[in-house]
Amino acid sequence: MNIAYYSHYVGKEFAQKAGMGNRNGGSSSLKTQGMARAMLKAGNEVTIYSPGITGYNSIVEPFEEVEHFPEGDLHIKYPKISTYHRRGPLNDFRVWKLLRHDFKKLHYDAFVFYNLDHFTYLMVDAVPKNSKILRILEYEDNIFNKTYEGDKSTYPAWFVNHQFNHVIKRTNAVFAVCKGMLVNGEVKHKLLTPAVINDEVIGSVSHEPHTLKEGQPTRLFLIGGGHYCKGSDLLVRCLSYIKHPCQVVFYTDPQYFYSSARAELDKVPEKHSVELRDLIPHHELMSILNKEADILMNCTRSFGIAPQAAGFPSKMMEYAAMGRPIVSSEIGMLDDEFNRHVTYYEGEDVESLAACIDEVIDNYEAKDKAALELQKLAIRDYSIEGMAKKIKAFFDEIVES
Repeated sequence: MNIAYYSHYVGKEFAQKAGMGNRNGGSSSLKTQGMARAMLKAGNEVTIYSPGITGYNSIVEPFEEVEHFPEGDLHIKYPKISTYHRRGPLNDFRVWKLLRHDFKKLHYDAFVFYNLDHFTYLMVDAVPKNSKILRILEYEDNIFNKTYEGDKSTYPAWFVNHQFNHVIKRTNAVFAVCKGMLVNGEVKHKLLTPAVINDEVIGSVSHEPHTLKEGQPTRLFLIGGGHYCKGSDLLVRCLSYIKHPCQVVFYTDPQYFYSSARAELDKVPEKHSVELRDLIPHHELMSILNKEADILMNCTRSFGIAPQAAGFPSKMMEYAAMGRPIVSSEIGMLDDEFNRHVTYYEGEDVESLAACIDEVIDNYEAKDKAALELQKLAIRDYSIEGMAKKIKAFFDEIVES
């Protein structure tokens, strides 16, 4: 198949043109690259149509770049992009126009469009009416997630329902990150795609047992966890209830972290410490987690809906590939086989979170053994090769139906 793929991907050349330095496009770029490479591995051609990124106060003129991977060449097209704040909808509109143009001039068999949200739900209409192009929704964040404290944006229910119905009626298939987002009944063809573990992650991990260092604090790591919805304040608050000395390390944007957790830092007991580290290149981060982390943390809040319908943080699959014990909120649940290797807490109860951390420390050898079992499962099923097999079978099913 020849696939057009709308997603917020930031290629290396775009990053240079936009003045991003060594920063990448974040987790969405990493997930997109993994999915694109898996589709290439499955024998398809892939062209990404990207609205770039905002926050860098620059203008990037239209261009196309090509990135070379072992699975094949990945083409990325950008319209004119403004990286100034609040220009996201404008950039999406320009991508929509570019897609409309290319769908009339070029041959594509399928259109994969990333996410169903309040600004991009019209991407499905980029495909001309009566076209035979398959429309495949990559569903990352549940559009029905309710407004929560710390995020004041809100939309009336009728508008959200309109957006959802508008897209689903025009969608042939769904890639969904968790079971509760497989839109049962509305779409015939569905595939669970929680994350893709790329080769730089697999190349960074150890497959050997890990032990705690006697007489030293247990090192808890949370990556990408500064924003309120990621629960950074919950992890800081729970330190008041943990009996074992801990060092908590956050890798995140400091501005996001301080806006949600600054007040909690002054209440941390003396036996614990909190370290805030700025964002670094992804491959360096993976290497550091492998060398330093004892427990990997996911404290993502629920969004007022069922835990396995709210989404699935892509870092959970990277954590799984690390082979270290994981403590997670319910938002890190996937399926029974995955879940039995992870220690979960419910809701936003910081005492329950603390109890889970103490449980892992008290039973570290057994928890580490479970983590190494999860590592094998994750790499088998959700590496680029593992996901490529799933995608090939999925596309074959669609073609034969």
